[in-house]
Amino acid sequence: MKRFVDRLRKEDGGFTLIELIAALSLLSVVLGVIYATITFGMSSYERVKIQNSLRDEGDLAMTAIMTKLYTYGPDKLAQLDAGSGVRLIPAFAETQAEVIRIGKDADGVGALFIGNHPAVLEETDSGEALELTSSLVTEGEGSSSILLGCEDGGKECASGLLTIRLRLLQSYGGREYTLDLESRFGF
Repeated sequence: MKRFVDRLRKEDGGFTLIELIAALSLLSVVLGVIYATITFGMSSYERVKIQNSLRDEGDLAMTAIMTKLYTYGPDKLAQLDAGSGVRLIPAFAETQAEVIRIGKDADGVGALFIGNHPAVLEETDSGEALELTSSLVTEGEGSSSILLGCEDGGKECASGLLTIRLRLLQSYGGREYTLDLESRFGF
């Protein structure tokens, strides 16, 4: 039995303290790099996801405005106060005028209104209305606006330039993300 124990002691190839410290140091560096890569990747993914969401909503809002303009077919457009929107004036008196404007909804959040209701951007497969999840910046420098440029410089015209500027805002993780869109349409 003594020979067996002596043989085990001679073959004992354990680690020295220096080897353990070196292995743990190397492991902590590798794990630190892996952690940093994963957190950077996840934050980049969220940022790109929000930017894509803002782009999609901006495109849908512009499409909703253009669809209303083309389907309504106004004879004239009139500028509302302070660039907040336009009034679509029909060719026939029996048709009621429509309004496209940017304002605050009941919750105080900036929204696009077509008529008296927040704009319906599209319908889902279940038939429900899809509204903006972002808000429109309605105050301050670079806020959203719908401006009418008439050839004669007036506030109402049958032909001119319609400039739509949307500044979409979405918050995520305590940070605000914005996207500016500007389109000009001649009519």
